[in-house]
This record gives sequence, C-alpha cells and structure tokens, in this order.
Amino acid sequence: MENLYDTDFYTWSYQQAELIRQGRFDELDIDNLVEEVEDMGRARYRSVDSRLSQLLMHALKWQMQVGKNDLHEMDRWFRSWSTSIAKQRDAIEKELQENPALNSKLTEIFPKAYDYARKLAAREMQCKPDAFPTECPWTYEQVMTEDWLPEADHD
Repeated sequence: MENLYDTDFYTWSYQQAELIRQGRFDELDIDNLVEEVEDMGRARYRSVDSRLSQLLMHALKWQMQVGKNDLHEMDRWFRSWSTSIAKQRDAIEKELQENPALNSKLTEIFPKAYDYARKLAAREMQCKPDAFPTECPWTYEQVMTEDWLPEADHD
C-alpha cells in the first residue's frame, strides 16, 4: 500500500493536522512527521544562508564595479544592487527575530554564504571567483549595518 505522504503530500499534511487536532496520536505517521518538523528548521537555516549569500553577492559586485572608472552606465545596476542589499538585510533581520536560535549559527552560515556569493558574483560579472577575496572582507556586523555599502577595492 502506498503512503499518502508519497503520493499526495498536501492531503497527507492536512490529514496529519486533523489527527493531531482530534488527539488521535496513535494514527499519526510519526516517521514522516518527524522528518517534516526537522525540515521546517532546516528551511529557516537555508533562508538565512540564501539571503546572506544574495546580500554578499551584490556587495561583491558593487565593490568590483565601483572601483572601475567607467561608471556612467552603472547607475541602474547600483540602484538595483543597493535595493537588493537592503531587502536581504531586512529579511535576514526578520528571520533572526522570528528564529533567535539561528543567531548562534551565524558563525557557521556566514563563511559558507560568502563562498557561494563569490561563485554567484563571478558568474554574473563574467569573471573567475579568484577576482574576489577568498575570505569575506567584511564582518557580519558590517554587512548588516543599515545603509552600509562596500567601498572600492583598491588592490
């Protein structure tokens, strides 16, 4: 017999919720419920990681481009990148307010998010990841400071 969890997740989830409401705990699909509850926590972690990667990617692109002399066509991109940085910053703050235990995971999340941001920025700027520092040149506190934007890289 196929499990509803595998064939119709939507129906399965509402069925499980109804069984909980009715106190019919012995009928619950415990193994799959445990997996889904754990996944809800992982989703919050992934959300912070993803948003931080996006913030850092736009910061890297900003820093690379602001260091160039030919900026006349970049105004639109700068507005877009600064808006994205601000939006991601706000979303990270909201996620951390709603899930304060994730604050203790930031030292784990930040370097991984930066590594991924380097790859994304390199792809979008059509360069190699080596064009960006191996380690993040900013602290978490810096990138989360309202109105912060990176300065030109003068290497």
